[in-house]
Amino acid sequence: MKDIHTPDSDKRILRTLITSSALSKVADWQLGIVIPLTVLAESDSVALSLAVFALRGVSYVVSPFVGAIIDRFDKRTVLVLALLQQAACLALLPVSLSSPPAVALIVLLSGMGSVACIITGHFVTIPRLISPPARSVAVGKLNSGMEFSKVVGILLGGAGFTAFGPAIASLCIAALYVLAGIVALALPRMPSTQTEMNLRHDLAVGFRWVGRREILWLVVTMSITNVAMGQLEPALVTEFSSGGINPTVISVLMALGLLTGAVASRVASSFLPSWSWERRILASQIMAFTGLVCIAVPVLPVRIMGFMVECFAIAVTNVASIVYRQETIPPDLAGRVNATIRMFITGSVPLSGFLYAWASRFDGYRSWLPSLVHWVISIGIWALHTRYGARVTAKPPAGGVSPSAEPEPQPRQELRDGDR
Repeated sequence: MKDIHTPDSDKRILRTLITSSALSKVADWQLGIVIPLTVLAESDSVALSLAVFALRGVSYVVSPFVGAIIDRFDKRTVLVLALLQQAACLALLPVSLSSPPAVALIVLLSGMGSVACIITGHFVTIPRLISPPARSVAVGKLNSGMEFSKVVGILLGGAGFTAFGPAIASLCIAALYVLAGIVALALPRMPSTQTEMNLRHDLAVGFRWVGRREILWLVVTMSITNVAMGQLEPALVTEFSSGGINPTVISVLMALGLLTGAVASRVASSFLPSWSWERRILASQIMAFTGLVCIAVPVLPVRIMGFMVECFAIAVTNVASIVYRQETIPPDLAGRVNATIRMFITGSVPLSGFLYAWASRFDGYRSWLPSLVHWVISIGIWALHTRYGARVTAKPPAGGVSPSAEPEPQPRQELRDGDR
């Protein structure tokens, strides 16, 4: 494979990746407002709306198998096909809007493509195509672009749903996925060094990494955290909508929080710089818990302020978490390992949707108590790790790790996986 690790090629590849990923993320977040509002309009059930959209995350149950495919085939081809698969699902949505079960099936199938897109675009492409000195900056720019794309996506989703209805809105989302796939074709090919699949071995590699102490603490803590808040945005969207707030207004209110997260991504590296990573994560969790408490207060300005605090706390550790994985996990194993890790962490997001659906039967702040309890548990687990299980911090090697080996991670602090 030709050496593409030059400053000019790094910039060109990063621009292409950010553009494709941004288009995909805009589509994702339009989907996050269009689907719940569509099901709510048809069923008049907040619980059903949340449960249906939660199915998109259920696809992470099979993410280890998706990771094996990513590692065995050309990464660019996998990324493009995954984007087109999501576009096909959304193109079928207009003829299924009157049937919540059909919508649920489409949402579930679209989640398969989402798994492949996120793992390939966020965890595999940069270590394969970007030179080691430029990777941390590349991750920061990519993550910030994703956060800003969320703002655009939720604004367009609310405005599009209000102006054109769910059918046209879903076709616009499909078009964005197609456009993202076309842009992704400009990326260099990323063939695998091994094309023969051995699912038993591939699964063993992923689960063996999850079992390592430095990963296991992270997985347990963040899985519980995602149960508490993984479906926070759809929960707020449906609650605001059931309270009679216009969809466009809802999207603007949600965008305020997401914009805060976008800004936080840009300043994440300077957040409490003198603290250890464990203490920074703990501080972020406590901050996020405070934000969730404010969200539970039945006063709209307080709830919006709480959502902004929540988004800041979640975004501030995203960049560090992604860089940690890229520098610790060999590129040839990145698909399998990250897919297995995300099976637990992101795979717990649907449980959040079901939790919110169950809690919607309660009134006022009581509907938020289950999430608050889960958050307290996650803070307690991470606090124990920070106090008794933390390792000595060590700066990772500038050149990353060898792609041909499966080394033990260098001593380094665990980083929060806040991406959802």
